[in-house]
Amino acid sequence: MKTLTIDHPAFDNSRLYNGQLDVKSLWGTCTRSFNSGCHKSAYGQEILPPIMSGKVYTNAVIKYGRINVRARLPKGDWLWPAIWLMPRDSVYGTWPRSGEIDVMEARGNAKAMSHGVNHGITQIASTLHWGPDRAHDAHRTTHNERQSHGGDWHSWHTYSLEWTAQHIICLVDNHEILRVNTPSHGFWNAGHFSGTNIWGDNKNAPFDQPFRVLLNVAVGGLGYFSDHYQYDTPKPWHNDSPHPKRDFWEKKNVWLPTWHGDNVAMLIDYIEMIQY
Repeated sequence: MKTLTIDHPAFDNSRLYNGQLDVKSLWGTCTRSFNSGCHKSAYGQEILPPIMSGKVYTNAVIKYGRINVRARLPKGDWLWPAIWLMPRDSVYGTWPRSGEIDVMEARGNAKAMSHGVNHGITQIASTLHWGPDRAHDAHRTTHNERQSHGGDWHSWHTYSLEWTAQHIICLVDNHEILRVNTPSHGFWNAGHFSGTNIWGDNKNAPFDQPFRVLLNVAVGGLGYFSDHYQYDTPKPWHNDSPHPKRDFWEKKNVWLPTWHGDNVAMLIDYIEMIQY
């Protein structure tokens, strides 16, 4: 569920523009220090994050097996729900060296058109991220999308991962979204990377380690919502803006009316993890 930062008693509109956000002092702990996640300050023309949202991850981990998540995706402009997996231990190094499995991602916008295709809430996508560094993430070769057949994905569905040493398959209601068979010569060679093979002789590395399941709904971001898509309403920020959060917030009169109660939440019925 997402809330406006100014709805929290520690904040008002003035503090968005001039204050600080200290996660540990507000909630007693901070579990994600990456990218200044524990402490942020308004600076220059940029403001504090105007939206508060959450991320839930499992204590349990899985290496090979099946995961089923029955969920209802949120609907509303600039919402970004995800059901995904990250390694418990970054055995092969920092992202994306140790891999990432995106079982499902979507955009909450009713319309996000490009070349006749709607990339909004009528579409879901699955992706594997893997590579020696951010500049050489081979995710484009392990990505696929699925359109809804009438209506959209803002209803109850079961999102699944079928994971063995031989393949990774992402599904919705048992219909395949993405299938990646383990390359016979390994992911390193399949990615045509140069330099030393960081995954050694493990053909299905980095997808050969225990992973956790994560559930979250993000808002906005730099890159996921293309500047070049055609939306119902103009995108309120550009991905190269020096102050995207401010741009987003100052157009709240445009996007906030598309957020309706629990429709902006990702509702979860259950998570099932079956170890093979």
